[in-house]
Amino acid sequence: MLVAFLCLTLFSSCKDSRASSLKKQFGKNDAYFMALKALEQNDEKNAIRLFKESTKKSNPKIARLSAENLTLLGNVTERNHAAKILEAKYGDDQALLTSAKIFFEQNEFSRIISSTSKIKLQTAPEKLVELRLKSLLKKKDARLKNELFEWFTSRPLTQTHITFYGEYLKSLRNSSKTENILNSAKTQDLPQDIQIMNFRILVFNRNYATAFNEIQNILNLYKNQNSEPHYQILSDIGKAALYGTGDFKTSAQYFESLASDFVLQARKLLSQAETQNSAQSLYELAYCAYFYAARLYDRAGRFQEKAAQRFKSALDCTTDNERFDNALWYLLNMQLRISTDEIISTLKKYSERIYNRAWFDDFFDNFSVLLLRHEKWQDFYNVWKLIDSHASEETACKYAYISGRILEEGYGETDGAPKTKEAVAAYTRVLSGNSSLYYKVCAIERMNIVDKTYVTDILCSGGTEKTFTEDKDSQVLLAGYAAYGFPQKIYPQWLKDRTVLSMDANIQASRFLNECGKFDSSYSVQSLRIAARTKTFWSGKIPYELLELNFPRFYSNFVEAACAENKISEPVLYALIRSESFFDEKAGSSAGARGLTQLMPSTAADEARKLKLPADYNILDPQTNIRLGSHYFANLIERSENKSILSALFAYNAGLTNVRRWKRPPKMSMDLFLETLPFQETREYGRKLIGAAAMYGFLYYEITPAQTVRELFK
Repeated sequence: MLVAFLCLTLFSSCKDSRASSLKKQFGKNDAYFMALKALEQNDEKNAIRLFKESTKKSNPKIARLSAENLTLLGNVTERNHAAKILEAKYGDDQALLTSAKIFFEQNEFSRIISSTSKIKLQTAPEKLVELRLKSLLKKKDARLKNELFEWFTSRPLTQTHITFYGEYLKSLRNSSKTENILNSAKTQDLPQDIQIMNFRILVFNRNYATAFNEIQNILNLYKNQNSEPHYQILSDIGKAALYGTGDFKTSAQYFESLASDFVLQARKLLSQAETQNSAQSLYELAYCAYFYAARLYDRAGRFQEKAAQRFKSALDCTTDNERFDNALWYLLNMQLRISTDEIISTLKKYSERIYNRAWFDDFFDNFSVLLLRHEKWQDFYNVWKLIDSHASEETACKYAYISGRILEEGYGETDGAPKTKEAVAAYTRVLSGNSSLYYKVCAIERMNIVDKTYVTDILCSGGTEKTFTEDKDSQVLLAGYAAYGFPQKIYPQWLKDRTVLSMDANIQASRFLNECGKFDSSYSVQSLRIAARTKTFWSGKIPYELLELNFPRFYSNFVEAACAENKISEPVLYALIRSESFFDEKAGSSAGARGLTQLMPSTAADEARKLKLPADYNILDPQTNIRLGSHYFANLIERSENKSILSALFAYNAGLTNVRRWKRPPKMSMDLFLETLPFQETREYGRKLIGAAAMYGFLYYEITPAQTVRELFK
C-alpha cells in the first residue's frame, strides 16, 4: 500500500532521530513495534528476538500480542514452545484457541484434549470446541459421543456443527460395530443421539416437512428417558411445526398442552429450595412452548386473541431478558395488524421490562407510521409519555419531536399543560437527549435557534454521560500503530477495542486514517466509520472535531465541479454521497448500484449519453460517478412536483414513480408526511439526508441547520 510505503519511508529517512524519538515516547513498548518493522523487512530472527523482549517488558495488552505473534514464527519446535507459554500464562479461551490451532497443525491431539478439558461447551468459542472434538475424534476418545451431543443440543446450530457431524458419521461408518445400525432404513433403529442430531440438521436445512413428521418420535425419545427435551430441541420442534404443517390450530393446541405440563411440574418443584433451578428450567421450556403456540395461533389466522394470551403466558414464564424481548417483539408486531389500543395496553403492562431497547426501534417506527396515517394524534402523544424512559433514546426523541409537532399543529391535547409549553418541552427533550441528528436539527428549526455557539453546544451534546472504563494499554497500541507506520492495523484493532477507548483515542485514530486517505481512499472510509460509530454510541459532550470527522468533504474538487455544472447545493450532494456510499468509491449494493453515488448501471448509461461521455467510461471512477450521479439528481429535482429537493431525494432512493403516488394531505406538513411514507428505507433515507445536509451547511458554508431544514421542507 502506498500509504504504508510512505510511512515506512518517513520512518527510514530519518532513522536514528525518528527511532530515538519513538523509543522515548513508547518506552518498553517500542520492542513490539520494532518487531513488526522487522517482519516487514523479512527479518524473522530479529522479529522473534524483539517479540520475546516485548513479552517481558511491554504493557499487558502489547505483551500478549507479542506472545501471540511468537506462535506464528520460527520452526515447529519454536512455535509449539510459544503456544505452550501463551497457554500457561493466560489460560483463557482465546489463549487456548490460539495454542490449539498450532497444536492441531502439528497433530498434538492429546495436548489439545488435555488443555481444553475444562472449557464450557455451551459458551466457548465455536472454533475451540471444534478443535477439541476433532482431537477427540482423531484419538478415538470415548468422551466424544457425549460431548458432541451436548454441543449439538446446548447452543444454536451452525454450519460448523454440520461439517463436523459429517466427519463423525464417516468415522462411525468405518466401524464394523456401527455400520449396520447407521445403514438402517428405519429412523427409530438409529441410536437416540443420532436421531436427535439428525432432527436438528433437518430443521437447520429448513427441511421442515420431514422434520415435522419426526416430532413425536423425538418427544418419545425424551419421554422414554424420563427427561424433558433440551431447550434448543424444543425450539426446533416449534420451528418444524410452524413451517412444516398447515394445521396450525392443532399444533398450537399441542404446544399449549406441553406448556401447561411444564408449568405444573415447575410449580411442584418450587416448594423445595434445592429444586428451584430445575423449576426455572421447566418454566423456560414452558416459555418456549407458549411462544410457539402463540405463533401457530397467529398463523392460523382466526385466533389472534388466543395468540396474544399465549405470548403473554410466555412473557410471564421467563426470566431471560433476551427471550422476554423476543416474545414481546412478536406480540407487539402481531398487534400492529389488530389494534392500536391493544398495543398501548401491552406497552403499559410490559414496557418497563424491556431489556434491549434498540431491539424495538423497528417496531416503534412501524407503530409511528400506523398512528400518523390514521391520524391518531392523541394516541401518539400518549405513547410518547408512556415509553419515554423505556424505549431507546433514538425512539424516545423521535416520539418527542413528532409529539411536539402534533401539539403545534393543534391535533392533540396535553394532560393540562399549555400546548405551546408542552411542545417546547418536547423539543427540549430532543435537544438534550442522545437523539438522531435528524430530529435534533428539526428541533433546532422549530425553536428557531440560530446562534452559532448555542447550535454547536446542541450538536456536540450526547445525552447523559455514562460510566466508562478506559483501557490505556489499548490506546497506546493504536497510537503506536500510527506512529510507527501501520495504518492497516488501526481499524481492525479499533473494532476489537472501541468500547474501552477514550474520546481522544477515537479522534486520533480517525484523524490519522483521514490523513492516510489522501493516499489510499480505503482509509478515508475507515476514518469515517470510526467517527460515525463513536458519535453514535458516545454519551455526553463530544468535541467539535468529531463533527468534522463525521462529515468530511472527500473528493471536494469533484463535488464542487459537479454542483456548479448542475446548479445543486454542495451540502446536499455531500450528504447524498455520504448516505449512499459512505464515501467508498468501490461500494456496490445487492441490487447492482455502484460507486460513490450508487448508480444503477442502466441509469449511469442514460446519464452518460446525455453528458456525451465516451462509451468506455468507468462508473467506479470517482469524478465520473459524482458527475453522473449529480446530473441524475438535478434531473429528478426538475421532474419533481414544485421542483422539491426533498421529493427528488425520495425519488433518488425509491424511484420517481413511487414518489408521485405518495400524495401528501393538503394540510400535512412535510416533516409529518415524511413519517408516513410507506417505505421504511425511504423514511430513514430522508432523515439521514436532511441531518447530513444540515451538518455540512453548518460546518462549512455558514448555513444554520434551521435554514437547511426550512429549505428542504419548503
